[in-house]
Amino acid sequence: MSSGITDDVMPVSAELSRRLAEALRGVSSLRLSEYRTSTLLRHLKARMRRLELASPEDYVERLVADREECVALVHDLLESTTVFFRDPEAYAGLARTLPHLLLAAPVPHIWVPACAAGEDVYSIAMLVAEAQLGSEIPADFFVLGTDIDLDLLLEAQRGGFGSISAALVPAHLREAYLEFDDGECRVSRSLMSFCSFALHDVLTSPAIQAFDLVDCRNLLGSLQLHAQRRAVEQFAAALRPGGLLLVGRNDVMNAHHDLFERSALANGLFVRRELLPSMSQADTLPYTSYREALEVSATLGAVLDEHGHLLEVNPTLLTFLGSQLDWSGRNAEALLAAGEWTRLLRALGQSARAEMDLHLLIGDHAAPARVSLSRWQTAQGPRLIVEWRLEPEPGDPRPPGDFLHLVRTGLRIMGEGVIATDALGSIDLINPAAERLTGWSQAEALGLGHDSVLKFVSQGQAVAASPVWRCLRREGETLIREERQLLGRDGRRLRVRLTCARLVEDGVVLGALLLLQDITEQSLLVAELAYRSAHDSLTGLYNRGEFERRLSAALALAKSGEATHWLALIDIDQFKVINDTLGHYAGDELLRRLAPVLRSQLRSDDAVARLGGDEFGVLIRAGDATEARRIIDLLLDAVRGYRFAWDERSYSVTVSVGVAEVSAQSEDMARVFANADAACFAAKDAGRDRSRWVLHGDADIRQRHAEMSMVGRIGKALDEQQFLLFYEDVIPASGSTQVHYRELLVRMLDDDGTLVQPAAFIAAAERYYLMTALDRWVVDHACAGIARLPADGVIYAINVSGMSLSDDQFLAFVIGCIERYGVAPERICFEITETAAISHLSEAMSFINRLADLGCRFALDDFGVGMASFSYLKTLPVHFVKIDGSFVRTMHSSAVDRSMVEAINRLGHDMGLRTIAEHVEDAQTLCALGALGVDWVQGKAIAPGRPFNELLG
Repeated sequence: MSSGITDDVMPVSAELSRRLAEALRGVSSLRLSEYRTSTLLRHLKARMRRLELASPEDYVERLVADREECVALVHDLLESTTVFFRDPEAYAGLARTLPHLLLAAPVPHIWVPACAAGEDVYSIAMLVAEAQLGSEIPADFFVLGTDIDLDLLLEAQRGGFGSISAALVPAHLREAYLEFDDGECRVSRSLMSFCSFALHDVLTSPAIQAFDLVDCRNLLGSLQLHAQRRAVEQFAAALRPGGLLLVGRNDVMNAHHDLFERSALANGLFVRRELLPSMSQADTLPYTSYREALEVSATLGAVLDEHGHLLEVNPTLLTFLGSQLDWSGRNAEALLAAGEWTRLLRALGQSARAEMDLHLLIGDHAAPARVSLSRWQTAQGPRLIVEWRLEPEPGDPRPPGDFLHLVRTGLRIMGEGVIATDALGSIDLINPAAERLTGWSQAEALGLGHDSVLKFVSQGQAVAASPVWRCLRREGETLIREERQLLGRDGRRLRVRLTCARLVEDGVVLGALLLLQDITEQSLLVAELAYRSAHDSLTGLYNRGEFERRLSAALALAKSGEATHWLALIDIDQFKVINDTLGHYAGDELLRRLAPVLRSQLRSDDAVARLGGDEFGVLIRAGDATEARRIIDLLLDAVRGYRFAWDERSYSVTVSVGVAEVSAQSEDMARVFANADAACFAAKDAGRDRSRWVLHGDADIRQRHAEMSMVGRIGKALDEQQFLLFYEDVIPASGSTQVHYRELLVRMLDDDGTLVQPAAFIAAAERYYLMTALDRWVVDHACAGIARLPADGVIYAINVSGMSLSDDQFLAFVIGCIERYGVAPERICFEITETAAISHLSEAMSFINRLADLGCRFALDDFGVGMASFSYLKTLPVHFVKIDGSFVRTMHSSAVDRSMVEAINRLGHDMGLRTIAEHVEDAQTLCALGALGVDWVQGKAIAPGRPFNELLG
């Protein structure tokens, strides 16, 4: 019964989504809003097919009425679709990583969020236990699995391990750590003792920190971007410095490069970047950074030595004091009321920071302020930094036209974050949206300097200057618009678009107004799309478009004389064998695993890409060929040393490399690619597992270029009917001129109408897989022409390539032509070279037997120069043997060649076959062949080749 569901996008209305979420809310804390729509729809479709329901509405009705189906859907969404041993790359990568991990953490702590029924937890535990056993470390580790579904966690705690998953576990691990009883599989109790499970939402802060490894494979790719970001932030918080994060092959981490960087140990493995210290603890920042921030801050500040002498006064305080204080050589008591400096020092004591409500002296006036004092250790000795945040005078009413009245009544309803400061940069207003962005509540933020609440960080993790300072300074900008990364109080990093405006009334700067728009998800999406547009989805390397862009830039640099590059094209040897014997999934895995092997041998300014299929490109920046050769040799050695493990077997891998110089003499990008491509083909023909370089005067490479350029001309000739049939007569060697046999030959017309000889295009057609198309053209036009000629007993011979013999559609095409044109089969002979027949023996036998049944005849062409010659005559049911022209041409000057002609002729006659000598070019050779008893002859001495159309009239 058909469910009526297709793979097209399934429409789900907002109302239906709401009902779906309500139905699931009764059985789980799972939040559908966190999941990608594609992930959710994929699981919905699977459940609908299982229940044979045709529409989402019907399925939601089922969910509302059926609690068990709700539970089943939740489990489908939560359960991991693969375990370690079902993902060979992840298994191999973690196995390689664990020895390094154990060196840094002999008793590793590992977290598996979203662990579902626990199979990944136990899989990792097996690998860790085995790694510790191999390194003689006493078995001691901790693996925590967490999830939001209690039923799944209870199942995990029971130690069950699915039978399908168990079958994929390597035999030595299965025997050591799994137990089987009545068809059920369980994890051994000894292994279970190292594992623990707990309820936890991955988007909230973990209860335990300082993990050495977090495995979140198959999690991030199913989440919305904002949820992905929140989860990655929690993983960073949970890991110790230098801790590792393992993600799935489809999880894109480039949007989180500020938190994690790629590890060279394995694919999908990332290292936690060193996080910026908490911005709420200024005393953890280096003194120089804090002093520099104070220099541009709108907060009133000064630097003192340990005795209280003023060393520096920041511009804000200097402007505020005006001419009221000559601070040079003075101490802090000049800025504080009597006794207050002593009270402040006493409050500081041995601490790093102290705050008090004191007063700032401005001439005879004492302004109330919140004063903070911090102690710093520097190379010059202890330093004290004092900061004043002025407080309004008690009972001092605000003017009725004050801008904050408008801000408080009008801007609180805005969706953007809004923060207003006074003229000194202290926060006077922070709306709910800004509270969510910064992590500071209004009660906590009011009165603080804006730089305590707004922490902007640069790409390099350094503290970035606040735009508010630039607005508040009289000579600064009045309106600023830019994008920044905002560091929240809880460690979150958000991308915000900000607008900062100076607020002025009657020429007096009243403060600044800052609008913050959260564009994190938009930025993440842009980053992900940018990554995907430049990278290959299978290997993570650059894709062809990005590689060509980089090659074009390198070519421009080379032509300007700035740098020389080298382009290397890398092709995996015998890759088709892997695909055909192990399957295309194994082929994809080989490409994926080989990518880091290639990347590991390159420098940071070299580029590597997957160009398509099994072809890779490498762009090497090197001034001379010596350095480039060293890198190419390293690549070849690295691939030789790699073993592709699949289905408990190991396979060696080699590559062929073609290298071309990208220099000022290079014509264009297409020519550079063509040079490297030709060199790569030359490397394959030379035996594979080697490199070939395009050098000046390289005849082999020039020949490759000629063949490659011929490919387009062949295709054009096929499309525009620029091929012709010629024929050569075959007559008896006894001297009779009666024609018994004619060989049909293909010729190509050039654009100017001149004939292109076969040697110029046949090799290219064979090398670039165009020979079958050419054979089809010949068969079709030959049958059409033969059908128009009178039945005069002449046999017409058509050549067939080995490539066509191996094409399972070619035989049917030939039979179709014979039947369509009504040609008598006995008038046709197919010539097959000895090499092609033996190389494709089974296909040749099938082809010959089927057409021989119709009445066609067969000739074995170029006999004597193949791989086995005489022994195959007994196997191949042919009617004619054509003696190769290389023996015929020199038989009168070489006794060996004459003996070969004589032997082939005698053997052919002994087997009842007619013999035909090719390339008979003079009367002397013709007489010698007649004396040996050769049946028929062909060549220039008989008749030159002529257009077939002449026979047709």
